[in-house]
Amino acid sequence: MANEQQCREASPEECRRAIEEDRCRIIDVRTPTEFGEGHLENAMNIDYYAKDFRERIAALDRDHSYVVYCKKGARGAKAMDILKQAGFRRVYNISGGVEGWARAGLPLQS
Repeated sequence: MANEQQCREASPEECRRAIEEDRCRIIDVRTPTEFGEGHLENAMNIDYYAKDFRERIAALDRDHSYVVYCKKGARGAKAMDILKQAGFRRVYNISGGVEGWARAGLPLQS
């Protein structure tokens, strides 16, 4: 299963477990302003709208698993597809984005 490609939308709770148990790295694809309003602990901010978005994604370690998210889920889904096309094997997009995460009662950092 480690070599199997698994890129899909997952519930906030599934993503929380993946972050804790699988040590998934976290990518917030919102703008820096949105990121500053609250984000998941240890998330790196790679703005989906930035000109260097694809280059920054391509520089990441493909051996790690990732959780991506945006505000509501659309940019996160697009980012997940970009990661998948770039050869990343395990990528999860948080269903409902950071808003879904917060609605599930999960913590945010400011």
